[in-house]
Amino acid sequence: MTVMLHSSFMSSRGQSLWLRPLRQAFMARGWSVDVPVAELAGLAVGTDAARTLRAHRGFLYDSDRTVALARLLARSPRDFGAVGAIVLGADAVHLVSGSPGPFPELLQVDGCECIDGLQRLRVIAEACAVMEPSSLADTIVRLEILVGPERERARRLHDTADRFVNLRTAQDRLVRCPNIARLMGADWERGSFDPRRGMTSGARGHCYSMVEVTRALACFSGSGPRIAHEASTAGGLEALWEDQNSVSYRTLFHSRMEPVGVVRAVEAWRAAHEALDSLPRSRRSSGHGHLIKYAPELVCWEALRFLPHDELHDDGTFPWDETVRTTVPGEALAAAARLVGRYESLIPKSHHYVTKAPQLALWERLVE
Repeated sequence: MTVMLHSSFMSSRGQSLWLRPLRQAFMARGWSVDVPVAELAGLAVGTDAARTLRAHRGFLYDSDRTVALARLLARSPRDFGAVGAIVLGADAVHLVSGSPGPFPELLQVDGCECIDGLQRLRVIAEACAVMEPSSLADTIVRLEILVGPERERARRLHDTADRFVNLRTAQDRLVRCPNIARLMGADWERGSFDPRRGMTSGARGHCYSMVEVTRALACFSGSGPRIAHEASTAGGLEALWEDQNSVSYRTLFHSRMEPVGVVRAVEAWRAAHEALDSLPRSRRSSGHGHLIKYAPELVCWEALRFLPHDELHDDGTFPWDETVRTTVPGEALAAAARLVGRYESLIPKSHHYVTKAPQLALWERLVE
């Protein structure tokens, strides 16, 4: 496929670009074009690309997202253009017919500017400089080319688009986990489970949230408090959910999970928290009692150690409901008193509890 890219020619307002698109459509707002990345190889070459294309920022070569984008193009070229379009503004767009080849129409784009997508264009330029053309032959990207008033409107709105977009998080990807999906579709006698953000009710009313399910299961996660510590903060939850192949994630969310086990864990965890919340504020917010305030997941983990963890998801004779109702609250209060006492004995002097109490090293020493 012959490409004519006149990067050296400058119109009064920007570069001129010739494209031989695989598909083009004239839309109400402008042109929509599918092109191989090779056709864009020279558009954003060099450190001056942002200035030449009048983009609103330069090449963020060391940002995590740009690095990930470059890695995607190198490792999975066909996936590179599957999501997201590059938005160009132009002085004029002309469809030129009668050229030879399997795609007889050329698109002439005069006065190019990059409204959105400079990072992709720079990644493409760098990849085309080092990768074999054959490896990029199936990499197709979508261009939106806008002219006239639509160009001005797109420029204005793309400059503020980040204000209107809820970026996906690790929690949003949990619905793709087969073990989570199986759990979502299982039969729940008391409510339902949905890992999505923003879900507060389910088919039967109450909906168990991903946050409380994760923290509750973490209290049944083994002989040490490491996973409970991971799940104790918002950042720790996101990190745990992000790596679905990690030991921590697979310890909590495995193929043997059953709704009854999740409900048992959550109700025990809630009972422990409610018992801690019933303590006078002075017990929770003075001296070493700050441990209850700043490390409640440690106290809950300690309080629930007496329960038969290996029977959590199994049918058995252990009286879970009765034990959670009658025994867990007292165990939580006893665990709080025990851990606060160890904390004061281990570090007798007052210190900055808000930073010291949440530390994993302290948790591990307190439960030795």
